Amino acid sequence: MAENTKHLKIIFSTDVHGNYFPYDFRHEHWGKGSLQRVHAFVANAVQENPGNTLLIDGGDMLQGEPTAYYFNNHSTNSRHRVAEICNYIGYDVAVIGNHDIEMGKRVFDKFVKECNYPILGANAIDTATGEPYFQPYEIFYRQGLKIAVVGFITPAIPHWIPKKTWEGMRFADIKESAEKWVKIIQEEEHPDYIVGLMHSGMNEGIVTPEYKENATRETAESVEGFDLILYGHDHSSNIEEVVTKSGHTVPCVNPGCYAYSVAVVDVSFQIDDNGDVSGHTTQCALNYIGTLHNQHAISFKKHFSYPFNEVKRFATQKIGNFLNRVDVTEAYFGSSAYIDLIQSLQLKISSADLSFTAPLFFNAAIEAGDIKVSNLFDLYRFEDHLYTLVLTGQEIKNYLEMSYVGWTQQMQSPEDSMLLISPMKSNPERMGFKNFIFNFDSAAGICYEVDVRKPEGEKIHIISKENGEPFLMEELYTVAMTAYRANGGGELLTKGAGLSKEEIESRITSVSEHDIRHYLMEYIKECGTINPKPKNHWRFIPEDWVAQAREREYKILFGE
Repeated sequence: MAENTKHLKIIFSTDVHGNYFPYDFRHEHWGKGSLQRVHAFVANAVQENPGNTLLIDGGDMLQGEPTAYYFNNHSTNSRHRVAEICNYIGYDVAVIGNHDIEMGKRVFDKFVKECNYPILGANAIDTATGEPYFQPYEIFYRQGLKIAVVGFITPAIPHWIPKKTWEGMRFADIKESAEKWVKIIQEEEHPDYIVGLMHSGMNEGIVTPEYKENATRETAESVEGFDLILYGHDHSSNIEEVVTKSGHTVPCVNPGCYAYSVAVVDVSFQIDDNGDVSGHTTQCALNYIGTLHNQHAISFKKHFSYPFNEVKRFATQKIGNFLNRVDVTEAYFGSSAYIDLIQSLQLKISSADLSFTAPLFFNAAIEAGDIKVSNLFDLYRFEDHLYTLVLTGQEIKNYLEMSYVGWTQQMQSPEDSMLLISPMKSNPERMGFKNFIFNFDSAAGICYEVDVRKPEGEKIHIISKENGEPFLMEELYTVAMTAYRANGGGELLTKGAGLSKEEIESRITSVSEHDIRHYLMEYIKECGTINPKPKNHWRFIPEDWVAQAREREYKILFGE
């Protein structure tokens, strides 16, 4: 009977990554998704379901597009604009994401303080107190129902992000932390429903003896007590039921990234004659909101027209001119203007002997002509600082061996594939790379060849330094690389070069004051006109095999 049933509607977004307005500031046209469209969807849902909705976010709200960069670094005198936007929409609770932490305490502490709702993170521990740095959980009451939401973040942060951004924290294993906090919630709060909110992917990802990046499946299977898990981080939309060891079914839901979709979870609670919950059923769906437009979207647009126009003025500033087109797709087949521009910048900033960097976009390009601030977000994706480390020649070679073995396979004939490619997880009908492109590091400062016929350990032949001087295996060299890499990200320094985390820290000689994109902006302004060209200091061999493979595989990957 209707009087014996109560309903709860949960709306969930995650990994918004700066997509606050339905406008692509990088390419100057209207775009899909956005917090504006979340508001359009949520406002309707709240009107239709008064008193029984929860709006939740899964983290990585503060990084990604020119919007986030501007609000974090240039519009800092008032309340954080993203907090204003999220408060306007009416979020009830969120979890902190690794890219939110990456913005540094100045940004994320301000954001957390100025949001009118709690930002959770039960496994981010304050080392001074031993207690969670962020609020561990929150209790909500809807129609007399008691709902607990407990949040967790991927513990990989110390291995990806500079220590100064998270200093004073440590990050506990998600499964172990969940066991602790679910027990506390059950014993102290006695809720009717427990929601796990995780900024951690379903599974796979990076697993080392120190951390497991994606722990949603493991946690859902192992920790009894969750009724629902909302998760993000891996950007893969998914609805999946995971069965615990006791046979309890836990729905796990991820709507994907950039606010193109939201997850909608409808829970029906059966109420017995004493007014207690006797059971519940949970139904999950993903709702595409990429083009949603209604009166609520119009109200949002009017309310935030000033910050929107602020970002637009910032993003459209002309800062220089490129005489040549740069295209990241060339970087997969050898030395490229795209990567070598970044390498040259890193060498200039650091004064290091060598530089390592990798593609950060699958297929971005910048045309010849005027360069605007917005173009820098196609050149460089993340707010990464630059580190300089000391490595031996042998460690450099070993590092590159691991990079290229994750990038290319060992060819036996000219007809074999050169690149490690496979169907994309997000779109199986399209081909992409088997491994993460942001781990495809090449080097500048040395001349070398990569023999695609050879196995790992024998692929790399370093000819000399770029200035013609000998490159020696026993010699020490300074090497510039991103903060992600210098903190062990991708394991090229650990598994590849063979360094422990402690050894890596002892090798660091300097860290840049600003992020790499900042220096890129300053560099282009200083030069005015740039003629980006490949340095041609490294190549795949044998060249005839590579030429045949390139012709085939470029078409497979990029359809041209």
